[in-house]
Amino acid sequence: ALGCATHYSDPIPVLDLDPVIATLREKIQDPNYIRQLARDLLLDNPHRVTLVMSPDKSLSTKRTEAEAARLSAIKAEMNDDEKQAVIKLAADLVKRQGQVDDESVLPKVELIDIPATIGDLHPDERVTGTRKITAYGQGTNGIVYQQAIAPLPRLDSGQLQLLPLYSNMLTEFGLGDGNYLQSQHHQAATVGSINAFTSMRGSVADEQTVSGNFIVSSKALLKNSAAQSQLMRDTLETVRFDETGRIHELISQQRARREQAVTGNGHGLAMAAASAGMSPLAGLNHQLSGMNGIKAIRALDDSLQDPKALLDFSEQLASIHEQLTSMPMQLLAIAESHKVDAVAAEAIEIWSGFGGDIANETFKPAHLRQRVGELWVTNTQVNFCAQAYPTVPVQHPDSAALTVLGGFLRNGFLHRAIREQGGAYGGGAAQDSGIAAFRFYSYRDPRLEDTLNDFEAAIDWMLNSKHSYQPLEEAILGVVGTLDKPSSPAGEAKQHFHNRLFGRTHSQREQFRQQIVDVTLDDLLRVTESYLRPELASTAVITGTGQIDNTKALREQRNLTLLEL
Repeated sequence: ALGCATHYSDPIPVLDLDPVIATLREKIQDPNYIRQLARDLLLDNPHRVTLVMSPDKSLSTKRTEAEAARLSAIKAEMNDDEKQAVIKLAADLVKRQGQVDDESVLPKVELIDIPATIGDLHPDERVTGTRKITAYGQGTNGIVYQQAIAPLPRLDSGQLQLLPLYSNMLTEFGLGDGNYLQSQHHQAATVGSINAFTSMRGSVADEQTVSGNFIVSSKALLKNSAAQSQLMRDTLETVRFDETGRIHELISQQRARREQAVTGNGHGLAMAAASAGMSPLAGLNHQLSGMNGIKAIRALDDSLQDPKALLDFSEQLASIHEQLTSMPMQLLAIAESHKVDAVAAEAIEIWSGFGGDIANETFKPAHLRQRVGELWVTNTQVNFCAQAYPTVPVQHPDSAALTVLGGFLRNGFLHRAIREQGGAYGGGAAQDSGIAAFRFYSYRDPRLEDTLNDFEAAIDWMLNSKHSYQPLEEAILGVVGTLDKPSSPAGEAKQHFHNRLFGRTHSQREQFRQQIVDVTLDDLLRVTESYLRPELASTAVITGTGQIDNTKALREQRNLTLLEL
């Protein structure tokens, strides 16, 4: 409602949608309604603004020099008393940042307020012939969600590198005799969305054991559920990979998106690089969607200028598709409780005869555990720093304490040191039990070496300072809040299904949750001393191209390999 109120419009229609939808239903009875809107608001709209912007490569340097000159001028005009006042103000700020406030004046949630158990879902599972379907009756507001899931086959390294590109493009091609434009129209008329993706996870007991699945997912109105299932099957059965122009266009789009995402997700890319040697899944994350993945898609996009290379690439996509569709496939259906049985029966019938009946050799990447040290330079004016330590998977007794430790370090030390005092937009630490790694990170950081030193100072602070119970309680509540965070009814069903698919049962999740609640300060000290040891650290930094010379000593000191994006 705020947008309407700010511009002196009536905010009530934004909150009360039913009359608006009823009016819209009347208006769209006119087949020219949307066309006329486009003509009135766009084509015949005489108002135009043409804005031309030219990038200035030296803008950052000019700003830094201007700020330095401004501060120098201010300092030159200050007398001794004014200078001492600034010094005192800075000292007062540091003292205030280290001050512990009396939070007893505020209401608070305590561990006793945490519910003892979490709710569980009970889907209906049925097998017809060789086809298994799992059905969830949920409050979906008349929407049907369907997925087709197959285990990933064993792919060679080249095919594995192309897997994310294949899954992103699969629903963007033509089907049968139709081209991709006809396919897009058919999708728009049938479903609200359709996409393909892969899901990989490490075992709950061993991060070196990784499995994966390929998923085609869609949502549609209940009246279109049969057409939805048929569209999903047609996508896998009749997709065409001969539209080479479309392929090159999609690769170029993905390249642009991923290059532009570096400054928005630099901390995630830095963490992926730092933990790339912790487990097979961590290595794949860096190779497929991390900095190495961006570098690979750049080279691929450039190579596809050659028509022969483009044809070879389309054949590689077709080969990957053939292997994926030869795997046995199961189905997932989520709909309103009184309709889900009919949707499931309908889906079973439509998918009859599709996919392999026996399991082929499945995806099993080789074990991986090694130290990593990388410094990536790219077109950025800020830094993203990460440091990672090998730890344990989720079922290990220490996983809970390491998970709580991330919040404890962030709240107690890292936020103040990296953001408040260091000037970064953000920073923290977290345990990722899926890849068995504990990771420090900073986001849009003006510093580099000092931030890496702060990561290590956080460990010293944990081991050598006296800690009270309240910050521990806050960290535990933060983790439990994340675990218990509600989702949509359909989202909870999807999460429940895929958790079970990867061995994350309800009892295992409840056990982990209870272990979180039971974490003590002694547990935090023990896991810090056991796992966050200097000789185990892996480091990755993403910085600007202008930092190559400035980071020479740091690279030698920390044994970082210089890499250019």
